Formats: sequence, C-alpha cells, structure tokens
Amino acid sequence: MDRIGIIDLGSNSIRLVIIDINDNGAHHQIENLKESVRLRSGTDAQGFLTDEGINSAVEMVSLFVRFCRARNVTQIIAVATAAVRRAPNRSELIERIAEQTGITIQVLSSEEEAHLGYIGLVNSVTETTGLMADLGGGALKLVGFRDRLNQNSTTLDFGAVSLMEKYRLQDLPNKANLKELEAFLDETFAKISWLPSYPRLMGLGGTFRSLARVYRHYVHYVPDVTHGIVIPADAVAEIYTMLSSMDLQRRRQVPGLEQDRADLSVTGVAIIHRLLKAIDGRELMVSASSLRDGLFYKHIFPKDPILFNVLTHHTNNLIHYHNLDENHLRRVSNLAVILFDQLAPLHNLGSYERRLLLIAGLLHELGVVISVEGLEKHTLYTVLNSPLLGLTHRERVLAAYLAASHDGLFHANLRSHVDHGPIEEDDIDRIKKLAPLLQIAHSLDRSRTGVVTNLQASVSPHNCEIKVFGTQKRDLEIRDAHRQAEAFRQEYGIELTVVQG
Repeated sequence: MDRIGIIDLGSNSIRLVIIDINDNGAHHQIENLKESVRLRSGTDAQGFLTDEGINSAVEMVSLFVRFCRARNVTQIIAVATAAVRRAPNRSELIERIAEQTGITIQVLSSEEEAHLGYIGLVNSVTETTGLMADLGGGALKLVGFRDRLNQNSTTLDFGAVSLMEKYRLQDLPNKANLKELEAFLDETFAKISWLPSYPRLMGLGGTFRSLARVYRHYVHYVPDVTHGIVIPADAVAEIYTMLSSMDLQRRRQVPGLEQDRADLSVTGVAIIHRLLKAIDGRELMVSASSLRDGLFYKHIFPKDPILFNVLTHHTNNLIHYHNLDENHLRRVSNLAVILFDQLAPLHNLGSYERRLLLIAGLLHELGVVISVEGLEKHTLYTVLNSPLLGLTHRERVLAAYLAASHDGLFHANLRSHVDHGPIEEDDIDRIKKLAPLLQIAHSLDRSRTGVVTNLQASVSPHNCEIKVFGTQKRDLEIRDAHRQAEAFRQEYGIELTVVQG
C-alpha cells in the first residue's frame, strides 16, 4: 500500500491531503488539513515575500511534513501557486523549506495550475462541457472544455485576496468601491472572447465552497453535500447583495461562512456574480475538486490522467477500497436490470430509472462499512456522503434511497429532499416502483453463490411469474424472493410468484 501526501502552498492558504492507495489501486483520502497563511498579503509593494510571510509558510510546511512522516506517508508531492510564482525572492522560500524539510517545492506555472484544476474537475463531475473557474487568493484560472477536452484556457492576475485589498473591501464595503470592482470585472471578462461559449459555470476553490455552504443554510438545502450542488444565478446575486450590505462582524455571523473567509467573501462572491453575468449563466455548479486532485490523478495515471468514465471509476473504487463482495453486487445489479427490462410494460419507466437501478444494485450494501445492524440507514448515509462522483445531487439522493431499500422500502426524511433538496415529487414514485425489483434481485442471490444465472418474467392481468434458471439448487433464493411478494403486490397491484425455470 502507498500513502501519498500532497501539499499545496496557495496564495490564501496551505493545504495538505493524505491519500491511501491500496495494492488493488483503490484509493481513499484519510486527511484533509488547511491553514490560512495568506502569502499574497505577505508581500511588499514590489511583490517580494516578506520575512514574516516566508517564516509563516516555512513553519506551516514543516509542520505538515512532520505530520506526513508521523502518518507514515511514503511520498510527498509539494507545489506552490500564484503568490510564490510571482515573488522575485521565491527561491529564498523554496531553499529554506528544502533545508528544513528535505522537500522540494515545485512552483507551478499558470498553465500547469489551470490544467491540474481542469483534470480534477472533469474527473469528478457529470458534465462534459462547461467553464471551469478556479478562484484562489491571487489568481483566477478559467478553462473552457468541450467533450471533456481542454479547449480554451487563461489565468487572470487577480484573486479574492488581491482584489479585496485593492478595493478595500475587508469590512463594510463602500458602494463606490463595489461599483469600481464590478466595472473592472465586467471589463476584464468582456475581453475574453471565448467565455460566452461556455454558459455552464463550474467553480473550484474555497470561495466557491464557502458560497455553497452559505447557500445551503440560506435555503435549508439537503443533502448536506457541497460537491455537485447547483446554485441558481439569482441566489448568487441575492447572497452577494446580502454580504455586501454587512460589515465584517455581521458577516462572521452568517451561517455557513467560515470565519477566516468573512473578510474576502464580498470580493469572492462579486467575482463569481460578475462571471455568471459575463457568460449569461443561469446557475453555478460547485465542485469540491482541486488542483490537488489533478496532481493525484497524474500520480496514479501518469500517461493519461483523464478518467474514461467518472462514475464507473468512483463506484469501482468504493467497492474495491472497502473490500465489498463485488461478485454479489454485480449479480444483484444485473438481475435487477434484467427484471426491469422484462417488466417494462408493468412499470413504464425508462433509461433514466434503469441506470439508477443498476447503480443502486452496485451500492446496496455499502452501509456494511459501518455495521450490518441498521444497514438501511447506514447505506443511505454512506451513499450520500462517500466520494461517489459522477452523479448529480438528484441522482445521488435517488440512488441512496433505492440502495437503502433493498430489503424493504426505506423513506426516512425522504420528504425533506423534495421540499428542500434536488428531487422532484414524481421521484418518490420512482423509488417505490424500483425498490421491489432490487429486493427481488437481492433475494435471488441470497446465498451469494450465483446459483441464479438468468430469469424470465411474464405478466398476466393478475399475476407476475418469475422463472428462475440455474445449474444448482436455488430453493433458498426462491423462498427468499417470495418474501418480496407483498411489497410487489402493494406497488403493482398483482400477485408475484417465483418458480424454478
């Protein structure tokens, strides 16, 4: 097993992630640490890093390196971004870190920084085309991608910290200063001719994540998941108006807003708000990915770090990392889909629901990583909160409730996801229709030996008969499948019989 540490020396903060990589290639993040340093603020008028800024950065990197060694990290990857890149005396910082820790900091070019953010993003989202905005303290990286391929890229020489200082927006913003900032942003974005070609905005970085947390509190959103959340442009504008009307003390009381980001929150959200206007974007999707993810994928897939299929990779990764019974999960998923296809005239559902059923079949026992006692609630929790990337929030919630319903319908707090979350009223009926199919499929591999190799379902006005085929005795599976007859009858209004084929 490998355990790698990635240190990201940014303009606003220094971050460390530690990731385990098992012998089978499965990976899992076990540490995610952050310390605000604000190197961008620790520069003088000529852009030189001050002694205070250098000392603070060296101390924090040294601490993170010691932490990595205490956690038995086998390899440390360390990079620095805009604030260090621009500093004429950056070599002093790099040399001091090397002397104290033995670690060499790689200073990323603006192109490398943007590309790593792009890799992390496209390996974690469902969208294949859009505009990535990676907002840091000292730079804004923009990448337009189509069919998951990087088409356009630029790095702007400002970030949330640098513009906050330039327009003096730390405390209660002056209206004239706000107008000046907005005019500067509008003028800057208008010069980038390709921006309007990508009206789907996807945001990376602490400012975007902070905005997502504020939004979740603002509308009482569930699930409590940042990655993949979609925020309407109107809501971004409302939050911007709210924050820009407050002084620093009041902003520190805003639910969801980090204390150490309260001062730069107005500037950061202003950048997001004006960028949405520049591309005529209707909504913002926030990603929890970062250039650290890009570095990780370049580490494990050096020849081609772009995943072929995002959802497949992350689903398989969960199964393999947690050593789940993959053969059983795939058999259940396949049997559920076969049943779905053969009962199409009965349920009248389509390819969207078929895909959900397949996913839920693969994940229906994920909760065992917590406990088999209360498996349903544990499965719901783990599907909602695991790094299962490549699903929209709506798909994640539906898959979670369906996976949790593999031995009876599970609907705890489901209503709240309709009232305050991403799912629709009709989605409850989708879960109710799909759940019995997953339950039957699970029963047909109850012994986990694969004795059921195929099935044939036929429907008459009053009965659904499932013939079960296999080369071995399958009495246990048939008997267990009959337990699902009542749930099937309640949903579909006909009797269920399961017989040997």
